[in-house]
Amino acid sequence: MGWLGMLVKATLSFAMRLPPEPANPIHETLLTFREAVRYVVNWCIENRATNLARVHHNLYHKLRKAYKLPARLTLDAVRQGIWIAKGWLKNPKHGRRPVIRRLSMVLTPKQSYSFSWTEASILTVEGRKTVSLVYVERWHGKYRGWRVKEARLLPNRLNVVIEKEVPVKLINDVLGLDVNYANLTLSDGTRIPIKGFVKALAFKARAEAIQQKYPKKWRYVKGIRKAISRYGVRAKNNIKDTVNQLAVQVVKITSQKNSALAVEDLKKLNSGFKIFSKNQRIRLHLWAYKKLLKTIEFKAGVEGISVIKVNPKGTSSKCPICQSKLKEVSYRRLRCPSCGFEADRDYIGALNVKMKAFSGGLDSPQPDVNPNGMKGKSLGAKCP
Repeated sequence: MGWLGMLVKATLSFAMRLPPEPANPIHETLLTFREAVRYVVNWCIENRATNLARVHHNLYHKLRKAYKLPARLTLDAVRQGIWIAKGWLKNPKHGRRPVIRRLSMVLTPKQSYSFSWTEASILTVEGRKTVSLVYVERWHGKYRGWRVKEARLLPNRLNVVIEKEVPVKLINDVLGLDVNYANLTLSDGTRIPIKGFVKALAFKARAEAIQQKYPKKWRYVKGIRKAISRYGVRAKNNIKDTVNQLAVQVVKITSQKNSALAVEDLKKLNSGFKIFSKNQRIRLHLWAYKKLLKTIEFKAGVEGISVIKVNPKGTSSKCPICQSKLKEVSYRRLRCPSCGFEADRDYIGALNVKMKAFSGGLDSPQPDVNPNGMKGKSLGAKCP
């Protein structure tokens, strides 16, 4: 009997307890590493070369001699510089060359760093240094059994990537999900109201009101800038909290019904915002659809629930029964002139998403079979 699973990844952020900067070898390493990455990026762009073997052959000894970095960090600088140069070279609208200002360093597990949850040993220009990490059981404890992968070192934080192989659940059905600004609607009729995005919009409006009241002073007066920043942080935190709460509710309902989850694949959502007014654009940007979908995918992956993405075309305008064009009979209520089916626009959208998942969504599972995971890859291990 085969075993099918999905690979779920997460990033954990740890604050580091560090000495002041003059006596801080990690800060010195970050500065030196940034200069090495800048050199690699410029060389790759000038020579149009992004092949690791070629770049390594030409730059490895030069970097070691010029920047005195350890061998492993030199290779990490080459890799990071290639990633940045490759992104710029592949962009048809190049613009100016990338300027690396941020102090950031990618670390390879067991080579550039080792990690034990409460502390980390990091390779620096002065050798390996052990730093204490701020471990919070409430946030970090549930990931203790996950595999540790690469990390990104910042001046005062360590962001660690972890992963876990999760078995995919057998399903009995597929739930379609329709997302709009006011609520989330599932194809079983469940409706989850959204209030957080409206609150975030109110905080954004207050920040803009302060800017309008002090059109010139707000740039220079510290107290005014702090007030604007405070409302911006509140809006951001409100959106983050709302997205997490909604994702938890959706995944909980899907898990209870032993179903997979089907969602609309709105890849080019932001590109359509240009036709709206400024206030409407602000509203839509605070909607945070992509953040919500990404959070739902992650939380569903942890539970072993498959997420299916479908083409959104026609989900709010076609009848889920006979696929005829629907007509509006009242506010947000539609009726099919062919079969007489009538329902709320959101519920119709959720039903159409579900039907599209059954008829050909990406990796569409069938009832009572093991679905392919949308997040991650199938694992070929077999049970004895």
